[in-house]
Amino acid sequence: MLHELTVPRDAAGQRLDLWLSATLPGCTRSLVQRLIKDGLCSVHPGAARAGRSLTGGELVSLEVPEAEPMEAVPEAIPLSVLHEDEHIVVIDKPAGMVVHPAIGHLRGTLVNAVLGRWPDARDGGEPWRPGVVHRLDAETSGVIVVARTAQALAFLQAAWAERRVQKRYLALAAGSPRADWMACDGWIGRHPKDFRRRAVRQPGEGDAKEARTTFVVLHRGSGWSALECRPVTGRTHQIRVHLAHLGHAVLADPLYGRSRTWPLHVEDGQPALRRHALHAWTLRIPHPSGGEMSFTAPLPADLARLLPPGIAPSSR
Repeated sequence: MLHELTVPRDAAGQRLDLWLSATLPGCTRSLVQRLIKDGLCSVHPGAARAGRSLTGGELVSLEVPEAEPMEAVPEAIPLSVLHEDEHIVVIDKPAGMVVHPAIGHLRGTLVNAVLGRWPDARDGGEPWRPGVVHRLDAETSGVIVVARTAQALAFLQAAWAERRVQKRYLALAAGSPRADWMACDGWIGRHPKDFRRRAVRQPGEGDAKEARTTFVVLHRGSGWSALECRPVTGRTHQIRVHLAHLGHAVLADPLYGRSRTWPLHVEDGQPALRRHALHAWTLRIPHPSGGEMSFTAPLPADLARLLPPGIAPSSR
């Protein structure tokens, strides 16, 4: 899991390794030191050294490899439920919520919330991420499905692997594409110089895997566009990587765009967009009991305020 943190001013004078181990639950000092040594930490401005003395205000990124932290703990966290039955739960995940516990982020996740409301979901999958069929980035909002039984989990995991799932995302992206339809077939793998990022790579290069996304322009704003994104594959950061590769990075995307917020200069008292503008809009899946079901997550307020009324996902 990638953790991106801003060092508070009151942490000035602390060592980098001590501050990280105190800030991230489950991350011991020895683990932090090993990750720094392995090149999985970056500090801007400056360099990542375990003994570096912090001044406050630095941006710190730390990649903690996924590991089984412990059995997920049920928590009473409100959820926006789109559908529930004896097989699955479909949730409108808010931006900022991590999907499952991991070292450095053990509480407050979607899985903690699901177990607090549906204890039977613990029967499917690993104890630290029961029922998890697919994932969304923490800052991506929208539709996510969780299995309530081991049988439903296996059925849906097979549906994802066989690409029998239809996904539609909404992205607000920089610039104005030349055409109303475009596609990207760039293979995706880890960025060769930045551990935090993925990149379009050549087939067979490193860990690159084939990836395809198509895009339809829904609205053209001033210096930005609203796009319906249709991923065929499901690679990490796929939509964000493909749009950046096409020259239309997702707004407020700190990894692949220009800034953590958008617009860069807020005018007329309008609130800034403070997370990448990506929303898992619709999901169509085969249901474990037969047939297909479609689910749509309403546009979140921070994106909806930028769009004209009537914007809706396609039914095709």
